[in-house]
Amino acid sequence: MLTSFIDFGNKNFKFSTNVIFYFAVIIIAGQILGTGTRYFNAEEFETLYKPLNVVFSVMTVLMSVYLYLISTNWYIKVARISFLVISVFYFIISVIWWLNLFSAGFDVAGFRVFFAVFISFLAISFKIANLGNYNIHPAVLFIISFVFLILFGSLCLMLPAATTKSITFVQALFTATSAVTVTGLAVLDTGKDFSLFGQVIILILIQLGGLGVLTVTNIFALIFKSSTSFRNRAMMSDLIKEMGSKDTFKSLFKVISLTLLVELIGAMLIFISIVSQPSIEGNSVFFSLFHSISAFCNAGFSTFSNSLYEDSVKYNYFLQLIICWLIITGGIGYTVMINHYYILRNTVLKVLSKFKSLGIRITSIPAKSTINSRIVIKTTLILLFSGTVFFMIAEYHSTLTEHSLAGKIIVSFFNSTTARTAGFNNVNMAELGIPALMLIMALMWVGASPGSTGGGIKTTTFAIALMNLKNQIIGKDKLIVRGKEIPHYTINQVNAVILLSIFAISFGTFLISFSNPDVLFKDALFECISAYSTVGLSVGITSKLDETSQIILVLLMFLGRVSFLTFLIGIYNTFSKQKSSTEPYYPKENVFIN
Repeated sequence: MLTSFIDFGNKNFKFSTNVIFYFAVIIIAGQILGTGTRYFNAEEFETLYKPLNVVFSVMTVLMSVYLYLISTNWYIKVARISFLVISVFYFIISVIWWLNLFSAGFDVAGFRVFFAVFISFLAISFKIANLGNYNIHPAVLFIISFVFLILFGSLCLMLPAATTKSITFVQALFTATSAVTVTGLAVLDTGKDFSLFGQVIILILIQLGGLGVLTVTNIFALIFKSSTSFRNRAMMSDLIKEMGSKDTFKSLFKVISLTLLVELIGAMLIFISIVSQPSIEGNSVFFSLFHSISAFCNAGFSTFSNSLYEDSVKYNYFLQLIICWLIITGGIGYTVMINHYYILRNTVLKVLSKFKSLGIRITSIPAKSTINSRIVIKTTLILLFSGTVFFMIAEYHSTLTEHSLAGKIIVSFFNSTTARTAGFNNVNMAELGIPALMLIMALMWVGASPGSTGGGIKTTTFAIALMNLKNQIIGKDKLIVRGKEIPHYTINQVNAVILLSIFAISFGTFLISFSNPDVLFKDALFECISAYSTVGLSVGITSKLDETSQIILVLLMFLGRVSFLTFLIGIYNTFSKQKSSTEPYYPKENVFIN
């Protein structure tokens, strides 16, 4: 019996996954319409939708049984037995919901929504992850994933139940783009113009955008298959900036686990920091979770109208330090975190191994601080320290006058931290002097580190550009860092990233200034840097710009998140007939530069 079932599954696996995928799309669409609109809560809609849930749940139970029976690796078995348990619960809840049983005892509809959305996302993830096996350039697939999520998020935010007032498509598109690209610029008040349903949608878009759609979908897709193609592993290795593709998916598990752990700890600390403040309106638990995810993903969205400049929190220095910790952790880069996780693990085990009574054996995992990690940490520390000092000097007798000395230091540190792609503010940005604005624009332009949730040209790009400049001054040809040579193609990439960022920001500023002649040049430049570096800080003009200028900011946010260079590589590989190959040798001739 089991053998026949497995044989049938092996022969019809592709067909079965396709059917489950289409059902998942229908279930998700029905859930969005049912939750987001008032008409689709009608009885005639549920008459059709409830049986569909039961059919879908039966299919997922059968699929989960098959996947568990064919699994070999223990961690795959654990994942698949979890999938089986969830599928069985989903089937039971769907039947109860259909027959309207025990509705007074517990929230049947709520449980059904959770199981339906979770399992549907698993099925859709498998389909998206499989796109990596087709002849699609990784850059194109990366871009498509963000475009799809932005458009999907825009449609969700336009649902009547997502907002407290009618909004336009451009406003929904701007908000969805800002959330997916983890920017934080807003044309609407997140706390007032969006309902709880709308805020949850924004939070999901932030989380998926921060981690990367392909990162999440590839992890969930492993439930459906035990292995993946080399092409897919190489693509994911590049997305999370893993040095090798051998253990890419183990690293992906660490990335998601670490993200959820840090966000959970952050949410608990934020809750502790505000629990004694009755002035904070709404659900304190949701407030804590929303700001923890927004901070770790460097998104900068807040349910407060004035971010952290509200009277209830602008003197809450403990809350501001927690937000800083989350921003720095999310912006340091997953590669750096995983690298130092192994170093810390080896150090702890080595200390514990000295106590022979514990019987601990060390499993040696080669781990040492890489050149990439050293550059990231050193550059981050320098930027944080110098940013804090210069901001405090620039604003000591201005926006910082209302704070104590300790408060001035913390507020300055907060602004030095948040400027590097986070977007929260605890001062009135419109009141900052020109020196402080120039400092923040410089910090925004540099941004966070590669392989993180942040944007900007990245700390490594900035550091290598400065080291290469020093090389040119002292007349050295090779760039050597701690006995290792940085290859020329990396330096070429650094130059391309910097040049493209200057072009995008300059052209964006020109278009906004042309479209809005009343807007000051410094304000237009500030908004464009903030958008391209996916920061989200604003001097208060975003919502006042015309729709053309808002679309320009949407394009800048998108190019900043997917990387302008990656975008051009994807466009070239899609439309160019001439594919890259080994170049012939050409004679060299000098061109005068200086």
